[in-house]
Amino acid sequence: MPAHASTAPSRRAFLTGRVARPDPEFRPPWTDEARVQAHCTSCNACVEACPENIIEFDSRGRPRISFRGGECTFCTACAEACPEPVFDLTQPAPWPVTVEITGSCLNAAGIACQLCTDICDPRALRMDLSVRPVGAIQVDASACTGCGACLSTCPNNAIAITDPRQQRTSA
Repeated sequence: MPAHASTAPSRRAFLTGRVARPDPEFRPPWTDEARVQAHCTSCNACVEACPENIIEFDSRGRPRISFRGGECTFCTACAEACPEPVFDLTQPAPWPVTVEITGSCLNAAGIACQLCTDICDPRALRMDLSVRPVGAIQVDASACTGCGACLSTCPNNAIAITDPRQQRTSA
């Protein structure tokens, strides 16, 4: 077996679209990439203060959110613990992050599932039963807080978190 074979996607994963993609970098709430670059000293205060354990450091020693198994409760502990002006609690909303349902949703395959709607506290995810045969999940972007609670409940990883500040335009 060649050395690179372990990192290459399997044929089945490639054909079914389940190829691992790198996680996007999401900065903690009340901050953005520019503030992190300008003020973060990698002191670890925000990581240690997070009661949900969803803040970690990226490869450059900057804080990012990892929604693996947790959600952001917007408790402000990270911002209050930070000794630098990385966080801005005067912003009207913690961040513009929302979710979208991808084509790999089980409902799109005719398999009824609504685990994400059950866990969504602000009720931003709703089941639309007018879509046949089993319904479809609709996202109310104005109600979505981007907390990430729905991500870990999805059995098919069909929920993507998006940050409009990271959108790239195609050339």
